[in-house]
Amino acid sequence: MMHASSLENMQKCYENFVKKWPWDFTRKISVVDIGGVNVNGTYADIFSGSEFFYQSADINPEENVDILLEDPYKLPFEDNSVDILISGQAFEHVEFFWLLFSEMVRVISESGLIILIAPSSGPIHRYPVDCYRFYPDAYKALASYTDCNLLQLYHDERGPWKDLVGVFSKQSGEFTKSLKTKSDSFSWQLNRYEAETFPARLYEQTEDERRQENLIKGKENYLVTLSKLHESIVPNFYLEIGVREGRSLCLANCEALGIDPQYDIKVALKSNHQIFSTTSDRFFESEDISRLDTADIDLAFIDGMHLFEFALRDFINIEKKSSSHTIVVVDDIFPNHVIQSSRQRKSRVWTGDVWKLAECLSKFRPDLELIYLDTLPTGLLIIVGLNSNNKVLLESYNPIVREYKNMELEGELEAKIVERKLAISPSKSELWECLSQFSKDLRRANHSAKITLLNEFKRKIRKVKTL
Repeated sequence: MMHASSLENMQKCYENFVKKWPWDFTRKISVVDIGGVNVNGTYADIFSGSEFFYQSADINPEENVDILLEDPYKLPFEDNSVDILISGQAFEHVEFFWLLFSEMVRVISESGLIILIAPSSGPIHRYPVDCYRFYPDAYKALASYTDCNLLQLYHDERGPWKDLVGVFSKQSGEFTKSLKTKSDSFSWQLNRYEAETFPARLYEQTEDERRQENLIKGKENYLVTLSKLHESIVPNFYLEIGVREGRSLCLANCEALGIDPQYDIKVALKSNHQIFSTTSDRFFESEDISRLDTADIDLAFIDGMHLFEFALRDFINIEKKSSSHTIVVVDDIFPNHVIQSSRQRKSRVWTGDVWKLAECLSKFRPDLELIYLDTLPTGLLIIVGLNSNNKVLLESYNPIVREYKNMELEGELEAKIVERKLAISPSKSELWECLSQFSKDLRRANHSAKITLLNEFKRKIRKVKTL
């Protein structure tokens, strides 16, 4: 069954290898998806561009299956004839997987790629059998057994499946060192997966629709509120995801690190402010993350992609590097109109479905203290009580995304979010006094005292919420 992290991992391989590989663009690139039957999605959305000739192969005669395999261990292709072979969430169901992989190596071209994704964990799910889980040495053994090269090996920690991702080729690892760092010699089409996860162009709207769907509200501009937060807790290190013009980053009077693949700074930053021009996912997977090993994150601001699963991953990755006193702020938690909450952008004011993050944390992380602020234009969420040892979100990532991705903002939930029923005014001085004292006390407290201080803070902040 296809799950969210599997699609994300295939897209990652698509970006890191497929788009950088020296293909012959005088013809279509052939792609065969082994085990490509549609069960909650397929990789067809990733290889949907006109550059590719995508075919799914499976033993099940389903509607989306292009090639029906009579024998799973005999692929109906000539030697060295296929450009890209992919397979995900299939090998655990293949009784003699090493025979199938040998066939894949036989038919892949001399300059082709094999991308394999299989679970290393997770519950039994027979389809019709469920025989294996795969660890890193398994892929190394497959490469050795078939005399091909394992170019990249990645073990995803997100549960419950904790996918093992491998990229194989008959080309050597030395060859991959010469790959382009960016695909500027060919204009790749936006694939269907990217079209869903990238902001869409604005829809044409009538003047009446613009007035309603672009409504904004709030007691105080979010930048003013962020400035109050900086003044209250006086961070020594600040992390920001989604820098844009730098107007929130410049509020930091301390060492600061920003992450944004397309920042366009319009204000003066300080000399100890550094920006990484990359996506947050890439940053947390790269060597650059070592920059956070020596930094004690006091305050982090999430204002990146306006999609639930992106915000969730950002929070998970920040919490891994957090301390007990780390405070996280999330922007865009209050769409002012249902249209603003759409996963595809349909209005100028757009929050996407980031609002789901608060709903998710309330259910899966009741240990966290969530403070909703009524700020202009789309609200802020302050999160306190982080625990770098808590793996609940990481290990439940795929079922969480499945549960929340298609959740609609309607009924009582719409009233709760759009009307900001849980929000408090950022003008309450008691809020900032409470956060200031909490931050100071926790930073100098020993481990045993921190739990008591956190519980005391929760008691005080809940009293503030009722004022």
